[in-house]
Formats: sequence, structure tokens, C-alpha cells
Amino acid sequence: MLSCWSAGFLMILHNLRCSMSVNYYRLTLLFGVYSLLCRASEDKYTVSVPENANPGTDVVSLLEIGKAELPCVIVEGDPYGRFYVSTDCTVVVSKPLDWSVQSGYLLNIRVGQLEDTSHRTRVVSVLIIVTNVPGYPPVYNETCEPPVRHSGDSDGFLFSLGASAQIETTSGNVFFFEKTIAKPLENWNMEDPAFTIVIDNNCRVNIALGARGIADMETAAELWQANHDHEIGTFKLSCYTESNTILHEFFIELFYVNDRYKDNLHYLEQYIPQVLEKLKKPRLVYFISFQSQTKTATHYNCNFPPLRRAVGLPSPYRHLGGVKNVEAMTVDLSPVGCPPGKYGFLCNKTCICKNGARCHGFNGACKCTHGWQGVACDIPKPGVSATTTPSEPADIYTSANVTIHCKVHHLNVTTLSLRLPNGSDIVNISGNQLDKTVTNIQSEDKGPYTCQVRDTHGNVFNETIVLDIANCPPNRKGEFCDEACDCLRGASCDWRSGCVCPPGWTGDRCQTTCPNGTYGERCAKKCRCRNGASCTPSDGECSCTAGWYGSFCDVPCPRHRHGFRCQKICTCKNNATCDNVDGSCTCAAPWKGKDCDEIQAIGSKTLVELLVPLGSVIALLACAAIVLHKKRPLCDDTAAADGETEALLELEQVQTDLAQTVEPGWLRRWQTASRHLTLGHLVGMGMFGHVIKAKLKISTGEITTVAAKAVRRKDTQCYRNFYTEAAILVALHEDQHHDNLRSNIIQLLGLVNEASRKYILMEYASKGNLLRLLRRTRRQNGTASLPHHLRYAIHIARARALQELQRLAITHCDVAARNVLITADDVAKLADFGLARDVYATVQYVTDDGREQRQDNKENEVLPLNWMSLESLEKGEYTCQSDVWSFGVLLWEIAAQGQEPRYDGNNNPSCRQLAQTLRRGIRLRRPPECSGEVYVVMNSCWQELPSERPDPNVLEEKLQQVQHAMIPRLLIEMETAV
Repeated sequence: MLSCWSAGFLMILHNLRCSMSVNYYRLTLLFGVYSLLCRASEDKYTVSVPENANPGTDVVSLLEIGKAELPCVIVEGDPYGRFYVSTDCTVVVSKPLDWSVQSGYLLNIRVGQLEDTSHRTRVVSVLIIVTNVPGYPPVYNETCEPPVRHSGDSDGFLFSLGASAQIETTSGNVFFFEKTIAKPLENWNMEDPAFTIVIDNNCRVNIALGARGIADMETAAELWQANHDHEIGTFKLSCYTESNTILHEFFIELFYVNDRYKDNLHYLEQYIPQVLEKLKKPRLVYFISFQSQTKTATHYNCNFPPLRRAVGLPSPYRHLGGVKNVEAMTVDLSPVGCPPGKYGFLCNKTCICKNGARCHGFNGACKCTHGWQGVACDIPKPGVSATTTPSEPADIYTSANVTIHCKVHHLNVTTLSLRLPNGSDIVNISGNQLDKTVTNIQSEDKGPYTCQVRDTHGNVFNETIVLDIANCPPNRKGEFCDEACDCLRGASCDWRSGCVCPPGWTGDRCQTTCPNGTYGERCAKKCRCRNGASCTPSDGECSCTAGWYGSFCDVPCPRHRHGFRCQKICTCKNNATCDNVDGSCTCAAPWKGKDCDEIQAIGSKTLVELLVPLGSVIALLACAAIVLHKKRPLCDDTAAADGETEALLELEQVQTDLAQTVEPGWLRRWQTASRHLTLGHLVGMGMFGHVIKAKLKISTGEITTVAAKAVRRKDTQCYRNFYTEAAILVALHEDQHHDNLRSNIIQLLGLVNEASRKYILMEYASKGNLLRLLRRTRRQNGTASLPHHLRYAIHIARARALQELQRLAITHCDVAARNVLITADDVAKLADFGLARDVYATVQYVTDDGREQRQDNKENEVLPLNWMSLESLEKGEYTCQSDVWSFGVLLWEIAAQGQEPRYDGNNNPSCRQLAQTLRRGIRLRRPPECSGEVYVVMNSCWQELPSERPDPNVLEEKLQQVQHAMIPRLLIEMETAV
């Protein structure tokens, strides 16, 4: 018997002998048929295809000799038409696949029929395995479901983006900028965009925008140079909502991508893969990220970082000068929606949803109607559905009529029934739909109602519905529903409480605005506007009076400007002071007149008139000083009652201990008057002190935002910590090698040391402490941000923080995440030296019961046990090496995303118990998501012998190496998961 190949070859020779006119194409066709038939009887194909393969993607070719028109057709295994066979016998994806609906297809494909009837038609089996793709298909997230735009231009964006800012320019003007963008501008080339957009299933939008063109590059370069983190080469603008329940963030980062800042590329590619290739490899890249969790507009308040140098305004505002400072910046994000059948941020993508499915405007995910499933809702889903008429819950209330619908989908029905709440059944033997109307519905009729269908194969399908019955009809309230709501301003009516007013409105019908000084829902929030400004009842936005601007109207007009929005120019001359409200001039001698441009003559009589009262004042002050000096013991006794005198006496010892780093008279040199300080709201509170956001008028006349730290209680311990912290900060700042601008220690700005007002004035870190940031990130993003947060530890270890303390022989004694502050430009700074001790100070000892006992028998102090080193617990010794131990615990906090460190399961150990635990070699356990390299660095800080612990400069170098290694590894893990 001849083989299949031999028989085919002989038949081709036979055809050649019979007809010498046969062409090359017919020979190719015959040979292809025989090749396919021979293989079809023996081969079975097995191939895989990802579920996100686009329609038109080739899966497998059944013919190896090129294109030939063969009669190939799928005869079995694809009931819903997911594939088709092309004319060259190639299996091609026809419709969207869905791994969760069907993960495999066994196709039987019939291939060509020969003219010679002695050979039969052959069937080829092709097993197609659909592979799961993480993140696909897109999820229909209803929390950020945008509306559908049925009117307006079709080239609009999914969102309307509005921004406003109050900008102080280098020319001394205040420029109020407002801009709303809802569609591409005329000067945008949308055919060649320099941006790329990624939207995930959690409603987060990530946009990368490359700076293109000379003007854009110039503005981006100036902005980056004016304020960026030198270590990572980024500039960041962070914006937050005022919601007390969920924290929404909108941020813009400007990255400089070059050989020095290679980590920037790794960071960007975590969110937008191949970002540089998509943007055509720009040097400066804007990264915009926000998460929409609401269907309504979101109002963000932004913290614009202070600028180290002026930034030029973009065209056409160049004539106004450069940007010196930015105040009161806001961003408004409003979902507008896309036209029907479109989705995406640019509304330029076409929806694939079928059979009445809703298309999500964010990512094109389909929300299927009853009876359909799959990515495109085009695969039948056999079963039964239960719905109601009316369908809206607000229309289902006591005494209303409600109809329950049971409908069968894609089944051959034998019986269809509806089980009522009382247990009875309504049976329909024929038909695919059953309806039951419940009249005058009451609370006991809420359900459950169960629709059940049995098909011809004996399969049973169920669907249950429970009615949400309101007590009263719409617009009615009260126990007997006998009162009308008649709500205004679009408020909803609750049958128990009446009108639920929108933010800014109150009253039984929402007919009145919030009382003056309040705003928001139920008028529960207090306005923070200053200097006579009023706030908008709905969102609390301040409307400043003349002479003031800023978020809370607490920033006076720049010098030489006054009036509403600081638009009027002062006319004062000869260094006169211009009132920021009305522009009136306060003249300096010897000038007078409205504009201080007239000379004031001072005669001998006038001089005597000035000197006589001045001499009286001096004499009065001298008498008062003598009286106070004679009563000094009594004053000391009075002060001792609140502990201040005792703490002040300790200052002499502090000055002696710090003699190597601070000159006598430090308290006087740094003192400023309280009249220059305007206190704001409380931003933090600790055991010994509290911190208030305030405004300070400095020597140049400018107003700056500061953090004012005051004692919490008038006792010896609070005053002791207050003065000790002040002395140590002065010692740091008066060191000749200390650099305020680049230091990673919180900057000291002044001291207020008056009888009733005592404040340490420091720079204001707008992002708060690191502990709060870590815990917030854990709730939002999990542990993916560890490489980013590790940079904060590097900031603290570097030469401008722990290394500087080591050089000055000063110990902090409480290095912890709660005492690390994050500035507006995302720089970590070590703060809270209230527990700090100079290493030359008296050694402290701790008793076995965990309470502290000093050699001078002062009162006990509360110490951070879980952050303390072994020698600090046992002997009360504080050294730079003990700070390294605490730094290791800080690293643990970062890796554990702000969790509290616990040793050996003991939540509240005494000092003795904790010391015994550490002596047994027990240390903090490795956090679940912490890498081995990071944990090795931690453990090196917890060596029993202080001399074996690494120096801060060694820690900085190791952490930088670990951070650089973590980012590419994280990318590899992500790629592997995909």
C-alpha cells in the first residue's frame, strides 16, 4: 500500500500527463491540499492565546506552503463565534475573549474536499488555550462611573480640569490665574501628542507629558531648577481634598531623566511602561496622577513648594515678570463624560459593549445586562433574572404598587415559578416570563422573592430579590407620612429627618445659607478665613478683603501694593511704609505729607518736646527694674510653682554642657517679639508641647509661615524640654559648617521668650510627620512605595542630619518616624529635640520598674522604650551610637508602613523586661514585605556593643545601594507577574 504522500505525488504526475496546460497555481493548490490532508489525519494542534488578543490576531496557520484558497471551515467547538478561519487556513481571533468565561476551545476544522471522491474530507483538531492576563478585562468600577455626554462637542475630554492660583511676581504684583480646560486647545497637535495615559481598574489616572518645544522646555527647566530634590532630581506639587473621610491626592511631578537620575525612569515605568519611548525620549517629563472616587466635582487645595529662584511665566504672561511665590493654588476636577460609544481620557476610544451593556467612560469596561456575559457582553448567559417595576428604590415605598418580573434567558423552559415571601409559589408551565404585581405594598412584603426555572435538561436556575421599601412616598416624612418635605436646592427628602441639605445650606427646607463663619454639610465646619474675609458656604473658599490674599486671606499684599487683590500701586516715597489695605503712608523722619515726599523741619523746641517724655519713660523703666530686682526671691518662688524657674536655672548647666558649640547669650540672640507672630490653628500635640501653624513677620518685612512650638503644661518637665530643645537647635544653627538651606534638620527661625508667651519658631513642614504619611500610604497603596519611602531614611542618615549631630557630639535620643517631618518639596527633616541630650550632660539612670531616676533627683520622665538602645535602657547612657540603634527602629517603621514596633509579642513591656528581651538576642521581627537587604541594615544598627554599630555615613551609603537595587527588582517582579 502506498503512503499518503506517495499517492498524492502519483496523482500530481497523472495530472501532468493528462494536461500539459496545467498552470503553476493549480499545482500549488493540489500539493497544498494533499499536504494538509496527510497531516490532518495525524496531527493535533495545541496553541495558546492571551485573553486580551485583539480581533484579527492570527492564532495558528494550518497550511505551511503559503496562501491558497482552501475550503477550511470550523465545524465544532466554537458556539459563540470567537474565531474564524481565513482563506489561507489560518485560525484568527474574531471576537473578544474572556478567560473567566471560557479558558479553552477545542475546534474541529474541516479542510478541503478533493475532486477524486476516493479520498474523504479530513478534520483537524485545534486546542486553543486562553491564558489569563492580570488586569484584564477592565473592571467596571461604579465608584467612579462618569456620566454619558449626549450633547456638546465630540472632541472634549472625559474630565474638565480647572486650576487657579494667586502668584506673587518679581515685579511686586499679585497675579490671579484661572484656567479651565475641557477639550484640546487650538495650539495642541493631537495627531502627534507628547503624552501618554494609563488608567487602571481602581480609577487612578496616570499621565506622562514630555516637555516639547523651546517655550515648554524653558518653563520646565526653570521650574525644575527653582525647587527640586537634588538627590532624585524631581519637583513635586501635591494637592489634597478637604474630605475628612477619604484622602484624595492629586499630584504633579517634574522629572529630569538623565544618567545621573536613572532612578527617575524606573519610578515612572512602574506606572507607565516604556514611557520614554512613547514620549520620544524627552529630558523633562511631567507626571500627573490622581484617583477619582466620586461622580461629582472634586476640589483640591495644593501646597506649592517654595521657590529658591524666580520662574518665568509662560507666554502670554511673560510681561508680568517671574514667579516669586505661589499662594492659594487649587485644582477642580469635574467628570464630564464621553459621547455614547466612546471612552478614555480623550474620549477617542470606541466601546465594544453589545446587547445594551453600559460602557465605562474610564476604561471601556462593559456592564452587562441580564442574560449576557463576557468582555463585550456578547456571550449568552443562561439563567433567570428578577427585576422590579418601578426599578428605582426611591419609587418603592409603603402603599405603592410593585411588579416582580421573572425572565428566562437562553434556556428551553419546562417550568418557571415565583416563590413569594409567604412560601407560596406561582407556576408558569409555558413561556419565558412571569410577572406578579403586589398592590399596596407594606414593610412585610419586602421579600425574598425567588424566581426559579427548570430547563429541558433538568437544570435548575434561581434568582432572588429583596425589596428596599421606604416608609414614606417621595417628598413625604413623619411617622404617618403626613408631612411634606418640599425641599429646595435639590435636597433629598428622608422620611425620618426631612430635607438632607447640600453643603452650604440649612433650614427645614434648605432655604437659608450657613450662618456666617460656617460652611459645608450641616454647616459643621468653621471658616478659616482671616482679616475680615468671608467664606463660601458650600466649600469654605475665602473671599479676601482689600489688602490680603492667599488661601485663608492671611498673606498681606507685597510691598508697594494694596487694595482688593493687591492691584493698586502704593504712592509712598522715601522708604515710607505702605498700608496694605488702604495704601496710606507711614513716613520715616524727616519726611511728611500724604506720600511722604515733604521735608519735616525739626526745631529746638520740638526736640525738647520729644526728649522730655522720652526721659520720663527711661526713668520709669529704671524704677521698675529696681523694684523687680528687690523682689526677685518672691518672683522666683512664684515661677517655681509652675516649674519655669527650675528649668531656667538648668539653662546655666545647659550652656556649660554646650560650651563647645554655642556661645553665651544664645537665648537673647535668637529672641523675637510676640507681636510679630500671628497664630493659626493647631497642627500637632505631644506629651510636652503643642505646635501651631503661624505667620511670622521677619526683619525684611516679609511674612513667612512657621511652626510655633509651645509648652503644653506649665510644669518643670515641659519647661525643661522646651529650653533644652531651643538650646540644642541654637547650637546646631550657630555652627559655622551648618547649612540651613540644605540641612536635613528642621530649621530654627527664632524664639519668643516672654512671660506669658513662649514659642520655638521653626520652618513649617506642610506634609506633616513621616509616621502619618506611612500609615496613610499603607491604607491606599500597600507596600509598593517602599523604595520611595526609603529615601526619607537616607535623608536622616546623611551628613546634614545624623552625621552632623555626630560631628557636634549631640544626641537626639528619640529618632523615630513621628519625629521626622516632610516638607512641601518632599524632603525629610529630623525634628523634636525635646528629649535630646548633649553627650556631655549628666548621665541618666533607669530603675528596674521602667521609671527614670536622675542623679539630681529631678522628677521622672517618660521615655520611648521601644526605640531605645540596650545601654540606654540599662544605664541611661545616650550616645551617637544609641541614635544609630533608634535609626534602625525608624527603618523598621518605614518597612512596616508605620506599624508600631513590638518586641516578642509584648505590647507594653517595662524597662527591665525589654532590657532582658534584648539581652537574649531578640530583635524586632522582619516585616512581611521587607527585603533581606533592608533587614540586614536594620540588624546592623541593633548590635549589642555600640562600637560595632555602623556610623551614619556608612548607613547612608548602604541604604542608597539597597534603594538602587530595589527599583529594578520591583519592575522585574511586576513584569514576571504580568
